[in-house]
Amino acid sequence: MLHKLKFPLIVVFLSLILFWISFVIVKYYTYSDLPEVCLSGIEKKATYSGVVNCKMRADNGYKIANIDICIDGKDLCITDLKRINSKKFDIPFVLDTTKFSDGKHMLEINSVDSSYKKNKCKDNFEFFIDNMPLQAAFLDSEYKVSQGRTIHAKLQLNKNIKNTKIKFLENCYDCYPESDYSNVYECFIPIDCEVSPGEYILTAHLQDSVNGEVKLSTKAAIENVVFPKQRGFTVAKGKLEEEKEISMSNKILEEALEKWLKDSPKKKLWTGSFEVPLDCKKIATPFGEIRMTTEKGRYLHKAVDLLNLPRCVIWSAQAGRVIIKDRFLMSGNTVAIDHGLGVFTLYYHLEDFADIEIGDLIKKGSPIGKMGMTGYANGYHLHWELRVNNVPVDPLQWTKDTF
Repeated sequence: MLHKLKFPLIVVFLSLILFWISFVIVKYYTYSDLPEVCLSGIEKKATYSGVVNCKMRADNGYKIANIDICIDGKDLCITDLKRINSKKFDIPFVLDTTKFSDGKHMLEINSVDSSYKKNKCKDNFEFFIDNMPLQAAFLDSEYKVSQGRTIHAKLQLNKNIKNTKIKFLENCYDCYPESDYSNVYECFIPIDCEVSPGEYILTAHLQDSVNGEVKLSTKAAIENVVFPKQRGFTVAKGKLEEEKEISMSNKILEEALEKWLKDSPKKKLWTGSFEVPLDCKKIATPFGEIRMTTEKGRYLHKAVDLLNLPRCVIWSAQAGRVIIKDRFLMSGNTVAIDHGLGVFTLYYHLEDFADIEIGDLIKKGSPIGKMGMTGYANGYHLHWELRVNNVPVDPLQWTKDTF
């Protein structure tokens, strides 16, 4: 009886072996899925220095025969990847970037499986090497600036970097290349006209693409300005009541400017100096004038009021993007233009608007409206304001200096 049972078991066993062999043979000749391998340690478009620890991983349906890794067409000759013969593996290796020049490189991965078809997969991507120590210096050994003006800080670097910030008076400001591919980085630091005069420290913190860091410090002296005083003026009560019926609160304007500041382009939209936005016959109110009015009390006028004939053409002081075109209670018909890097110009009390819309890119000198007296105004004039990171500064400085 036992003998009779053994024979069927052997037949079943042999059948299973034949089935398995047949399955292996069929799979060998018919397998067509491409190999899938994953490289960790190096990512596309990333930058590296020194020795980089890497791993080649895979979990495939068929054995990977070998993998070739090339940089700029040159085989890296990693022995453990030449004869793998495994579906699943996790093979570490190191890449010594010091053997390659700084800059852009092309990495290519070619993997082949062990099937009859020798299915192949190719992947390539760019990465960057940076083994140059970061060096930097301020172009000016120290800075002097008056209240209400702008510090134009510049740094000379030995390479393009990832992150540059300048800290001044508890605020941080981003720095950007002054032009494409330039290693000179610049930063515009607004000095509020109410900041106390004195000598302060300006600190730059630089970080390159491989986390190399440099910190620099220099002095910045803020000089006192004696701003003129005005006895004040009045706006007819009836005019303000009419404005309330057709205008929005200036709080909405300020909220919009804060929003647009976050979206300001990280590059200059302008070239050269700014231009006074009309054929100015007289400056009615200088920047920083101290005023006393019934409606607003004591305040500093952080703009300039410019005069010419009523309804004369007002144009853009520089190239930029129109971000605001609306009517507000205090500023009347208002246009705001973003010139990039958080630099805005604002134009108040316009009679009407030119043919412009929010989002339009306009050139220096493009008409934006006509001089008026809408909003909180008792006569025809242009209130022209320039803000850096939403801090009003003297716009006339920007017409004399090339930033």
